[in-house]
Amino acid sequence: MCESKVSRILAVAVLIGGACASAQTLTTLYSFGSNTRDGVDPQAGVVFDASGNLYGTTAVGGIGGANGILFQLSPPAEPGGSWSENTLRKFQGKPDGKIPESRVVVTSTGQIFGTTWGGGAKDMGTVFTAFPPAVAGGSWTEKPIYSFGVFQSDGVNPNAGVLAANGILYGVTFGGGANGKGTVFQLTRRSDHDNTWTETILYSFTASGDAAFPSSELVMDKKGNLFGTTTLGGVNNLGAVYEVSPPTSSGNPWTETVIFSFNGTNGTLPAGRLLLDASGVLYGTTDGGGTGGEGTVFKLTPPANSGAAWTEDVLYSFSGGRDGSNPAAGVVMDKNGKLYGTAQHGGTGDPKVGGVVFELDPPSVAGGAWTETVLHSFSGADGFLPICTLTLRKDGIYGTTAQGGLFGTGTVFVLTR
Repeated sequence: MCESKVSRILAVAVLIGGACASAQTLTTLYSFGSNTRDGVDPQAGVVFDASGNLYGTTAVGGIGGANGILFQLSPPAEPGGSWSENTLRKFQGKPDGKIPESRVVVTSTGQIFGTTWGGGAKDMGTVFTAFPPAVAGGSWTEKPIYSFGVFQSDGVNPNAGVLAANGILYGVTFGGGANGKGTVFQLTRRSDHDNTWTETILYSFTASGDAAFPSSELVMDKKGNLFGTTTLGGVNNLGAVYEVSPPTSSGNPWTETVIFSFNGTNGTLPAGRLLLDASGVLYGTTDGGGTGGEGTVFKLTPPANSGAAWTEDVLYSFSGGRDGSNPAAGVVMDKNGKLYGTAQHGGTGDPKVGGVVFELDPPSVAGGAWTETVLHSFSGADGFLPICTLTLRKDGIYGTTAQGGLFGTGTVFVLTR
C-alpha cells in the first residue's frame, strides 16, 4: 500500500559552483519514486496555497505506474525538518484522466484545477478539479469537469494548464478543433450550486500562415485578450505567438491574430507560459533556434499604434554548453526586473543528466546586453531535466526536475541564497 503521508525527503544541500554571482544552495524537498505507487516524472513545477503547502502533478506513476498523480507537499513543523508528501489523487485513466503533465491552479478557497493529456470519456484528455476535505484529516475529492473529444470538432489532448479568471477557465488543446491544429477553449460553470461546466471553443487554429499546435498556458491582459504560443505555424511554420481577442459585441466570435512568427535565427519551437508585464510586454522562451541553435529568451513589445507590428528582441541565445540549452517553460520576473527560468540540458554537470536554473539580468544602460548567470547546474543526484515554470518566493526559487534525484524519477527543489 502507498502511504498517504510520508517523510521520504532527501535533505541534501548542494552548493553551486560555476558562473555564479553569489553562492546558491539547492535543497531537494522531495524525491519521487520511493515505492511503486508513487508519482514519477513531475514536469510542470509547483504552486503554493495560502498555508504554504505546495501542489503539483507527476505525468506518470500512481496506479499501474502509468496514469500520474496529484500531490501535496506540506512544510515541516520545525525549521530544518522534512516536507511531507500527500498523494491527493492517483488518476484512474478513462474515468478521470491520465498523464497530468501541466501546472495546476490553486484558488483562494483551496480548490485545484488542472488538465490531463489523455483519459476521460474519450481518452482524449480532461480538465479536472479537486476539493480539500471539509474536515481536517479527511480525503480530497477529485472529479473531471470536462472530457475532450466528445464531438467531431472538439479539441483533444490539453497540453497546458488552465487560466482561471472571473470564474471562467481558459485553456488550449494541442490537437483537434475544426482543422486538427488545436484550439483555445473556455469552460463556464453552469450553476453556482453544482460543479458542472460548459465548453465553448473560442478559436480553432487553421492551416497555412496561422499559428498551429498550442504549446503554452494562456495569459490575459486587462482588456481580456488572451496570449499564447504555438509549436509550429506562423509564416515560417517555426512557431508563433498569438492573441485571441473577445468580441466587441455580444454573440460575435473571438478574433485571433498572429502577432509574431519565428524564423529560426530569433528562435523556433516556442514553448512555456508567456510572462505579461504591467506595460503589456511579453517575455518567453523558445526550445530551439537563436544564434547558438539551442533556444532563446525573447521579449515582444506591443506597437504604439493599434494594428502595427510587435517588436521582438532576443534577450539571450543559449549555446548548449555551461549556460544551458533548450528552455521550454517560460520565465518569471522578480521586483527588480530580473528573469528566471530553467533550461532542459547543458550546464557544468554530466551532459546526459544536465539542465540548469538561470537568471537573466537586464542591462545597466539602455540598449545594452542582458547577462545570464547559471544559478544551478543539475548533476543527476540532485535531479535533471528541469522543464518546469519556476515559482518565486521571498525564501527561494521553487521548481521540479522530471528525472533524477534519490530514486531517479524526479524531484521538487528550492534554490536559496
